[in-house]
Amino acid sequence: MSAFLSILKNDAKIIIRDVKALLLLLVMPVLVIGIFAKALGPMLERTAFVEPFSIAVVDKEDSVWTGVLIAQLRNLDILDNIYRTDEDEARELIEKNEIAAAIVIPENITDSVERWEPEQGRVIGNSLLHLQSQLVKNVAVVGSTSVSSGLAALNAINDYEYWAGFDPGQVYQDIIQANEEFINTVLTRKEIFRETKQGRYSVSPVEHYAASLLVVFIMFSSVPCIKMLAQERTLGISARLNAAPAGGWQSISSKLILSVGISTAQFLLIGFFLKLSSKSFGRISAGPFIPVFLCTTIAAAAFSVLIASLASSAATTDLIANLSILLMAIAGGSVYPLTSLPDLCKDLSVLTINRWSAQGFLVALNDENTGGIPESCLALILLALFYFIGALLVHRLRRRRAA
Repeated sequence: MSAFLSILKNDAKIIIRDVKALLLLLVMPVLVIGIFAKALGPMLERTAFVEPFSIAVVDKEDSVWTGVLIAQLRNLDILDNIYRTDEDEARELIEKNEIAAAIVIPENITDSVERWEPEQGRVIGNSLLHLQSQLVKNVAVVGSTSVSSGLAALNAINDYEYWAGFDPGQVYQDIIQANEEFINTVLTRKEIFRETKQGRYSVSPVEHYAASLLVVFIMFSSVPCIKMLAQERTLGISARLNAAPAGGWQSISSKLILSVGISTAQFLLIGFFLKLSSKSFGRISAGPFIPVFLCTTIAAAAFSVLIASLASSAATTDLIANLSILLMAIAGGSVYPLTSLPDLCKDLSVLTINRWSAQGFLVALNDENTGGIPESCLALILLALFYFIGALLVHRLRRRRAA
């Protein structure tokens, strides 16, 4: 025990001696989370993923009702300008790439709707602005579908009341009332994208990036410790420790304890930062965070042991650790939301610490439902076992080659 305490004391002196690196490990997480939340926060909070664009409307009827329809289009936030032109001019604007699409309203569309036989309009798209053209097409399809469903509803009311023996005057009044309600419902629609939130599953950008990036800094905190292991191996210290009765695990355990201590300090500083920057965070219980943090720390420690077994020098330790941590950060959704990444990244994220740690922390931030925490903790423990087994296999292969 005294030998282990001596090794731990010596390793702690080496870490504390480099004050700049230690302060960087402690302060950098707060700075990076603040920068990410400030720079990428608007992207998370926006519901539209396309910049506003312009379209043209070819109104062949030019009536009051088509004017109301065009006025409704002007209320859509995603549309920048709406040009009223003829069809030839609209095609010229598309060729010049000045508009994304053109909506062609046919003649006598109002009369056709009154006859309950609506004529079909057209959308002329721009091949260079395919996404925007599809959005305009979808708006037109939704509009025509709304008209068709409304007419079907009016037809159903008419048939039901007619066969039920209602007075013709009453049937007429009910049709008029239903038609007005339908028109008001359609004309008050001013959104293309509508967000629906269930419960309290909503976090601020600062909380989102704190949950996503904390695991990255926990893994980075172990890099100085595993570099010390690589240096001891290069200098022959590890070989002498392995030959000692206690074995070399005391040195490894000492480094792991130091990395856990640094990670705990990072966790506390980030929690204090969230308490200052987020009003809702101060009302959340700290209990759900503790098991997620412990499991994340165990998985990060196992990952650092795997890196230490693979690396043969301090330089290769830096290279392997930094590249693998950055790869995990990208594939695991720490930098960019996982839902916006390709399917390949979503599949690879299952094997990353980042995904399960961020998922556990986000569930803990929601406070009301902690049912997802055991799943995240179990996944982190399984990853830790996987990394430890991999480290043991690499260590045995190295010993066989050395023999």
